[in-house]
Amino acid sequence: MQHTKKILGNFRLILRYKVREIYCTIVFKWILHKSQLKKINSKPAIVFAPHQDDETLGCGGLIALKCAQKIPVKVVFMTDGRYGSLNPVPVEEITEVRKKEALSALEKLGLPPSEIYFLEQIDGNLKYLSEEDHQQVITKLTDLLKSFRPEEIYVPHRQDIHADHEATYNLVQEAVTLSGIQVEILQYPIWILWQHPLYSELKLDEISNSYRISISEVQDKKNQAISSYPSQLTTLPAGFLNRFYSSYEIFFKTHNYIRNK
Repeated sequence: MQHTKKILGNFRLILRYKVREIYCTIVFKWILHKSQLKKINSKPAIVFAPHQDDETLGCGGLIALKCAQKIPVKVVFMTDGRYGSLNPVPVEEITEVRKKEALSALEKLGLPPSEIYFLEQIDGNLKYLSEEDHQQVITKLTDLLKSFRPEEIYVPHRQDIHADHEATYNLVQEAVTLSGIQVEILQYPIWILWQHPLYSELKLDEISNSYRISISEVQDKKNQAISSYPSQLTTLPAGFLNRFYSSYEIFFKTHNYIRNK
């Protein structure tokens, strides 16, 4: 009886992942069809990543294209990624592994270590920061924005079905408001497409307000950067990674992107 329950449980899990994979593939192709094709621009940019791998999956091609054209880019990692492993190893070991993987991945994309920042907040805790920690994070982000003055900011989708991803969006929005800079905020999807179709958070007006960039000329670099994350590739659901090997990356415009004086 116990063996039968285990088999049924595994079958349901496989079926659930397969439904999500099919849905993700369909929606991604639909977005590619509906979105506006844009060329890479010359605007200095910051990519904010909740964890070490989000920047490469969501924006790896964009980072590589901008670096190849000597356009200023910075990447900011919000958390230490300590819970991104299924193996029972010490936290310090996991965080060090993920940091090394991030540096390796971004090197392949053309970004030097001097343009990479690790805020090292506890993985999974961005949404639940104490008042003091929240203020410290906002201060660091605001100072970085004021000193670099990017013209574009890339953040995870505001409803990316992961607490750290959504918190990253909110924290960056708050820091932008306080910084007073003029900037466009663009959202990159990681988990929002990986849902059961009955519970999708993606809205039709967002799809019509999206755009895509071709990364075909740097696709090999992105693929190599993804392979720099072996600790993550074994933990992600089967089929989840497929769309990140596409020759396009998609971004959603923030309707009320901030232009402060």
